[in-house]
Amino acid sequence: MRRKPHLNSPLWPETIINVDEFDGNIPSARVKSWQQFISLVNEGKFCEQDDEVLFRGQRNGAWALTPSIARLSSNGTYSQEAANLQLESFKYSIRGRTKVPVSQLTPDDVWALGQHYGLWTPLLDWSRSPFVAMFFAMSEPNPKDESPKNYSRAIFRINRAKLSEYMDEDFFINPLSSDHDRLISQDGLFTLSPAGETTLEYQVINALAESGIEIDDPAVLKEFICKIHIPVENEIERKKAILALRRMNLHYANLYPDLEGSSMHCNDLLREAATSRD
Repeated sequence: MRRKPHLNSPLWPETIINVDEFDGNIPSARVKSWQQFISLVNEGKFCEQDDEVLFRGQRNGAWALTPSIARLSSNGTYSQEAANLQLESFKYSIRGRTKVPVSQLTPDDVWALGQHYGLWTPLLDWSRSPFVAMFFAMSEPNPKDESPKNYSRAIFRINRAKLSEYMDEDFFINPLSSDHDRLISQDGLFTLSPAGETTLEYQVINALAESGIEIDDPAVLKEFICKIHIPVENEIERKKAILALRRMNLHYANLYPDLEGSSMHCNDLLREAATSRD
């Protein structure tokens, strides 16, 4: 593998299944820059108008589709027992703190509410906007002591319309409770990762294989799920991408329409001002 692992993937629209620790079994591709990613989105190269395509951004190009509740394990999985304990604990801890009484919230509503306030859950956030996904991929700098060094940000793309034909009905979570202001602002919904000894990646691939889909053909599999690497090799490029997204009105104060979002946005502005003086 190359020192910069994202270079093992071809330029979009070509994809490859690398079957390695970096990309797993998901078809992957790369773009030349964050500017090219924006151009390709604007040209309609990442989704068809008649499909419902969802996007997820992640800071590190090597990270798998692992929900927060599974990040304590070494294999990216979690037990149903741990999930049940977490759900019940959170339900009791938020009594009197929600717009709708906890007793009227479904388990999906409770998980979704916790997801947006830092609770470890089996959910993963997705957005119908590739630019929202790009923001979350770019929003944080790489830690200076991170090893191995991260050279790319990842955008995952899944086709909800096509996957829904093969996945269980509870795979996609789109709660209706009025407690989900952030979900509305991010034009988002969730996927529910399975409990037990499998991951979301293998859940998808196994479901498709059982239905006769050619999962070994990247050109076929990428129509259901794929991963796109955006090279960001230094902090200067990341900041340029964030400024471009801010011009689209994409920043924490809008994506988190609450006091926390306002605080995070102001912190970003102050950090940039301090950096510019150095």
